[in-house]
Amino acid sequence: MSVFLAEHAGFCAGVLSALRMTLEQVGRDTKVTTLGALVHNADVQEYLKEQGVAIVEELKDLTNGVVIIRTHGLPPDLLKELQERKDLQIVDATCPRVRKVQKLVYSYAQKGYDIIIYGELKHPEVQALLGWSGGKACVLEPGETIEGKKLFTSSRAVFLAQTTQRKQEFLKIAEKLRESCPGLKIIPTVCKATEMRQKAAAALATTVDLMLVVGDTRSSNTRKLAQVCREITTTYQISGPSEIKREWLVGVRNVGITAGASTPHWTIKEVKQMMEEMEKMDREKLEEIVQEEETSSEEVIQDQFNEFRAGDIVTGKVVLVDNDQVLIDIGYKMEATLPRNEVFLEGNNTLTEQFSVGDHVDVLILKVLEEDDKIIVSSKRLQRERRWKELEEALNQGKVMQGVVKNIVPRGIIIDLGSGVEGFMPGSLVDIRYIPDFEQFRGATFSFKILELNRERDKVILSRKQFLEEEMEQKKQETIDRIKEGDIINGIVKRLTDFGAFVDVGNIDGLVHISEVSWQRVVHPRDVLKVGEEVPVKVLEVIPEKERISLSIRQAQPDPWTVASQEFTKGDIVKGRVTRIVNFGAFVELLPGVEGLVHISQMADFHVKHPSEIVREGEEVEVKIIDTNASAKRISLSIKDARPAPRDFSVPTNLKEENQGVTLGDVFGDLFNNNKDKHDA
Repeated sequence: MSVFLAEHAGFCAGVLSALRMTLEQVGRDTKVTTLGALVHNADVQEYLKEQGVAIVEELKDLTNGVVIIRTHGLPPDLLKELQERKDLQIVDATCPRVRKVQKLVYSYAQKGYDIIIYGELKHPEVQALLGWSGGKACVLEPGETIEGKKLFTSSRAVFLAQTTQRKQEFLKIAEKLRESCPGLKIIPTVCKATEMRQKAAAALATTVDLMLVVGDTRSSNTRKLAQVCREITTTYQISGPSEIKREWLVGVRNVGITAGASTPHWTIKEVKQMMEEMEKMDREKLEEIVQEEETSSEEVIQDQFNEFRAGDIVTGKVVLVDNDQVLIDIGYKMEATLPRNEVFLEGNNTLTEQFSVGDHVDVLILKVLEEDDKIIVSSKRLQRERRWKELEEALNQGKVMQGVVKNIVPRGIIIDLGSGVEGFMPGSLVDIRYIPDFEQFRGATFSFKILELNRERDKVILSRKQFLEEEMEQKKQETIDRIKEGDIINGIVKRLTDFGAFVDVGNIDGLVHISEVSWQRVVHPRDVLKVGEEVPVKVLEVIPEKERISLSIRQAQPDPWTVASQEFTKGDIVKGRVTRIVNFGAFVELLPGVEGLVHISQMADFHVKHPSEIVREGEEVEVKIIDTNASAKRISLSIKDARPAPRDFSVPTNLKEENQGVTLGDVFGDLFNNNKDKHDA
């Protein structure tokens, strides 16, 4: 069977100090009395009795001599009575950590706070704390339900703990209490030495078959140790080796031993030897134990503080969050305090919204307050330091950064770079085009390059224009490298000119000459295109070194003559629109981009001097296809074969008004002309 002793067990620094102070008074030829048991341990009390130290429970039982105030402290009214006794010399052995809690309770009581103490109501330490609160505090005992219990009379409340309680249980209760009182101040006043013993006991319990917790049954911290161990393995609480039962050890291979803060080390040694050899040993003198323990808990805690220095960066785990601070476990059984003013709160966030128990955070150590067992850390200073380094790296490497437009000023824009750092973007560097009003950008996220950085003057100059120019140039080059002659792609019409249209095909404009705008005859590109319109284009030519691209819209569309060859055949009678009239005939559009010629001889069955006698531009006419040649892009048409064309019988416009009456010549003129033509023939 192997026996293991917990790393931290036995007397704590407060108990050792009280014993030293008591023993110093012994032998000075004066009576020494403790008001109540100095510590909750029968062996220690017996030893002190052997040394001539008396124990009284009531103030009235004290006679002259030295009176020792126990480690648990006294309420202020009893302390005042003692101080008024001229026959008594007072030696205050109150544990320094207990005294700090008393001061906290008194301070918050004076401020009018509701005070809730997590602890055992009948314990001397808790009774003393109630006295320091002026009787205004209420006690919430371990295992007691909080439902239905009136704990708060206002929104100003504080929650503290008896120093020997379990910290994790305290924190769990604290979170529940906050649901009823969001503004509750939570101060985990559990003694560091107590927490160290509990953690060490829990660690050992996970590796053994049996745990023995040595200490008096009246000792609160010993009972808590036993509770911790029982949650992990089989555990027995004993006051000494005589209580060990052999049947406990049946089948047990590994035994762990721990002890409460008031347990003398000779008792621990006796138990350990009993377990190893099942033999007894003589009791060692308490003075020797005290001497041996000079490097006990207090020095361990001191060593732990020495592990941390101002300026160190540490990573810790959030164990508690309230409205004013965050408690972070930074290892070595130490906790750091992160005040609210050392955190960048996003928007209107609170600490409880930004942090959760269990979060892992990096912080910068600002102060190490050994006398207060406190380490103050900062999140925002570490974030700010890291952000400056990121900005310096971005400047040196030309990286693109991002930030949010925070404010608009007369000369430009203020950019929030995060972590409390701001940058200035001059108005001329906001965009590649002129922007008359920057208000449209408020709250927007910008990408930019850093042009200048001066940390001493807290100065950062930014340029979004440079980023946009470089991005555009990169995309332009990507487009030039990507597209090839013959590709058909989409583009956006940017500008229209007399000679063509400029189309953006990816941060670079290509030219569509007017002859390539449409298969139809186009007088000006605006007749068929609109700025901003998306159009398909065919790449005709790419000259990378000149960044020149020639495009065609019409070649990106089907050839209308191919459609015409499939749709029209010789002899078809179709409708078309007269587009042009020339001396030898008229051109008629059958499809967009497909025109046929009606020769003047094909306009009517009679002699036509000029095509305008028969048709007008824009007029819709029926024509007959008399010949097609798709390869030559020619179609011959006839109006007279499609329908007879009447002669123009309209009255000449130069007739005088008085001769506008109808005559026989007007009616039969054509007949006479026809006869005349025949006669002439």
